[in-house]
Amino acid sequence: MILGYDFYCYDNKKRMFENVELNKCDRYSNIYSINRIDPLFKIHTKKQLSTTYDNFIIVSEAFKSFCINQNYTGIEFVILPKSPGYYWFKTHNIIEFDSESYGTRFINYDEDCKGYAEIIGASPVYLKKPIPISDGFFRTDICFGSFETKSPVILIGVETLKKLKLSSFNEIDASEILDKYE
Repeated sequence: MILGYDFYCYDNKKRMFENVELNKCDRYSNIYSINRIDPLFKIHTKKQLSTTYDNFIIVSEAFKSFCINQNYTGIEFVILPKSPGYYWFKTHNIIEFDSESYGTRFINYDEDCKGYAEIIGASPVYLKKPIPISDGFFRTDICFGSFETKSPVILIGVETLKKLKLSSFNEIDASEILDKYE
């Protein structure tokens, strides 16, 4: 049974942390916890959805309007001052990832910073509770990747993918999340 999809966007060949001063502990954190953007960040694409090399999902005003019209909750659109009409898209709706079943690797824990340098192993997505994802945008409770670019996997429901496709948001790639027990 398909429980939902993990949601990816094409890269926009930019870095959000280009002009952001990071501290030592940021290397053991993730983009949501660091929660800073480059105030000079300027997007050079006409795509409605894209992602930076450091895993920030950038969305257009049209995508924001779509989400508002669908009454999706638990999401946030962070204004990009130098890129009018574009936002850093975040979701605060959390679904637990089953890192034990997947065999996710937690690498180089730093006691002072209380975090890992790298967390590897997110795909395919295994959910702790194998129930269908409801309509909307969600994220894993674990952020994956290396150093300060660790980010959650964005998850969407089956109905959400249908709505996105009907609304012509074609800049996404979505992989099925299956019930690992079937």
